[in-house]
Amino acid sequence: MPSIRPILYAVFTLIFIITAAVFYFVSLEGKSWMDSLWLVMSSVTTTGYNDVMPSTRAGRIISMFLAVLGFGFLTYVLSTSLSGMVEGRISDIWGKRKMIKQISRLKDHIVVCGAGRVGKEVIRELIRKKKDFVVIEKDLAILQEIQSEGNVLFIAGDATEDRILHMAGVTDARGVITTIPDDAGSLMITISCKDFNPEAHIVARATRPESVVRLKRAGADTVVSPSAIAGNRMALASLKPASVAVVETLIDDHENDLNLEELHINNKSKLVGMKLKDSRIRDDYGIMVLAIRRESRNIINPEPSEVFRVGDILVLFGAADQLYQLEKKVAGE
Repeated sequence: MPSIRPILYAVFTLIFIITAAVFYFVSLEGKSWMDSLWLVMSSVTTTGYNDVMPSTRAGRIISMFLAVLGFGFLTYVLSTSLSGMVEGRISDIWGKRKMIKQISRLKDHIVVCGAGRVGKEVIRELIRKKKDFVVIEKDLAILQEIQSEGNVLFIAGDATEDRILHMAGVTDARGVITTIPDDAGSLMITISCKDFNPEAHIVARATRPESVVRLKRAGADTVVSPSAIAGNRMALASLKPASVAVVETLIDDHENDLNLEELHINNKSKLVGMKLKDSRIRDDYGIMVLAIRRESRNIINPEPSEVFRVGDILVLFGAADQLYQLEKKVAGE
């Protein structure tokens, strides 16, 4: 990424030279502030009007240095700034700096490593769900493509580098999704992210079947093999077409208002100690409790007598607005 720092250094140096020279002519040659500034600027720009001249030998020497040194810095600043404006570099630099500041303010966001075919689908879904996320991608052409999806925050770089992960705010992220097709790279990213943020939920892509176990061993909470999922879905579509059609409608049809949602039960929740049948989740909200995630086990299709506990994660299915209302109840609001 081009840097604006050399330009700023040159500007500050030029200002210092002009200021020091003006002070010299005012204090040692007794000229007025305006005459001193006029003399200095005439020397720096090499225009040399000769209406105001230095009266001492030291003043003439300083004027010669100004003509060479000051003019050199002035030429550098003007030429670099103008070429930067023509090429769009300055606006690009400031735009990237603004983006980095936005990323540094994010909390509980998601870091997406890789924006290839799988990564683009992840990005579209996160945009649709209106979630905060940052994309890490080293291919500049791909980064230009994903900008068409919306105002996407991104870091141009290699996600296997610790420096890039820190720039993306992985230490404050709620989750990391690595979609790169290189299993070794996914393994490195998983290890680094678990080291920087043990609480982050990591979803990793596995290209080869043997990589699934390795990624889980490295700390990945969920490992997805796109080829295995595609194969299973194609087989089910052939064996149970009606069931698959219903699932596809729920997952792929963005027009419907039905969602899957996870809700955490904390110690302030009104559901703590309450039985499922007494919670009236289905009666009042029309929401189905598909499962309860409790510690390391899943309670699928829980019984009506199941009692909610602090730390439970409810897997729910229902209308988005009703899920929102239930979420406030679960949170104890």
